[in-house]
Amino acid sequence: MVESNRNDIEIVGRTSEKEVGDRIEVEWRLSAKPELEWAEIFQMADLSEREGTLEWEQGGGPEVLRDAVRWFVPASEIEGADAEVRHRLSVANGRFGIKRSE
Repeated sequence: MVESNRNDIEIVGRTSEKEVGDRIEVEWRLSAKPELEWAEIFQMADLSEREGTLEWEQGGGPEVLRDAVRWFVPASEIEGADAEVRHRLSVANGRFGIKRSE
């Protein structure tokens, strides 16, 4: 039996640390450790196009690691990264919720 009641995963905190050169490691703490399928949906739910520096536009995406999302981003693109992580989180919660309620 599949649960129809679910709790969406939320961001409960964000930290960042200076790394090499202009890149920052940003970590978003999640309210729960997501299931593998949720993490896969999250990682595939990118925005259509990023705008900003070439490194940002062509760079990789965030990774889900246990109960956190980590991403190395250019220091000037932290706001864009935050918006993209929130977008992916919304997409993953929505799609995963639909699959679980079927």
